[in-house]
Amino acid sequence: MGVSIHYRGSLADLSRVEDFEDRVIDLVLALGGNVRLWRSADEQDRSRIVRGLIVDLAPGQEPTSLLLSPEGWLIHLIEIEDAEKGALSEPPWCSVKTQFGPIDGHVALVELLAALKAEFFPDLEVRDEGGYWERRDLAELRQKTAFVGQAIDALADALANDRLSAEAA
Repeated sequence: MGVSIHYRGSLADLSRVEDFEDRVIDLVLALGGNVRLWRSADEQDRSRIVRGLIVDLAPGQEPTSLLLSPEGWLIHLIEIEDAEKGALSEPPWCSVKTQFGPIDGHVALVELLAALKAEFFPDLEVRDEGGYWERRDLAELRQKTAFVGQAIDALADALANDRLSAEAA
């Protein structure tokens, strides 16, 4: 099991995009993270603009895509071109792996998404494999994260002690 957060939703009122971006910047900086502004458009149809923010909350944690398609859907970094071209038929799932970052990065991401759900994305759906979104139980999140870490370490040890050819090792 990995510890990741999957989310999907849409910004119903696209006139609030700048408010959304300003709020995310304020929250991310308050959490000690970094944020990058994004703007791109389809070369054939310059009105199809993908905009938003790419957020880095903690070392080792994947960047969080808070990019919006022209329809107001949250999209993942790998879907920028499809969003620009209008090739997405529904709001996609986005995913952020947090298992290689500190626990506080996972918690910060959940709290950021909770604030965005309350203010901008009432239909935001989040699935948190660590269980923190649902229960806000830090002890449970620590336990699940430790289990994943031990499983990864055991696999690495098994591979290191296996008689693999030099090429396979």
